[in-house]
Formats: sequence, C-alpha cells, structure tokens
Amino acid sequence: MAGHRQRAEGKPVHADSAGPAPGQGLRLAGFFDGANAVLVGRTSAPDKDSLTQHEAVLDALGTLGVPIIADVECGHVPPYLPIVNGAHGRVTYTSTRHELTQTLE
Repeated sequence: MAGHRQRAEGKPVHADSAGPAPGQGLRLAGFFDGANAVLVGRTSAPDKDSLTQHEAVLDALGTLGVPIIADVECGHVPPYLPIVNGAHGRVTYTSTRHELTQTLE
C-alpha cells in the first residue's frame, strides 16, 4: 500500500479484522503508538461504493508516517497464518520477497 525503504528497530503492529478495515478508533486509542510498521491482514469484507478497504486503511492510518503493508496472509482469511502477539518481528518487503520473521525473547 504505502511504505518506506527502511526503518529503525521498533515494533511492527498487525491489525486484522473479520469485517471492515481497521479504523480511526484504534489509532485514536493509541493502538499504533510506537509502531514502526503496520501489517494489515487481508479481509473478506466487501468494499463500499465510496471507499475501498485499502482506502479506508490509508484514511485511518496514513498519517502515522510508517510503512503500511496490506493484504498480509494472516488472521481470519485463508491460509489463516498466525502472528504471535508480543513477539519481536523483522519485516522484509520488496518486489521479490515478502517475509515476516518472528522470535520470542
């Protein structure tokens, strides 16, 4: 969706929804404070006539100033890959490689 080439060590945050895209409420509640990237799980929710799921995410989170990676294969849609809450993560996202490596420390 949007992004930067490289960020310092920090906290990648993932947001996943079985319904509409994560919205302003999570941002306003501080859910993304300290994030250095946001991973958004793919959703099966339909787009609205006035706003696609991607546009909704960018509207809500685009001002965070961190890379936003959409359609991550985790959560409520096949292949249902898990992301471990609280694990340290390293995200590699290039035109040829999409990878999340997690470690528990």
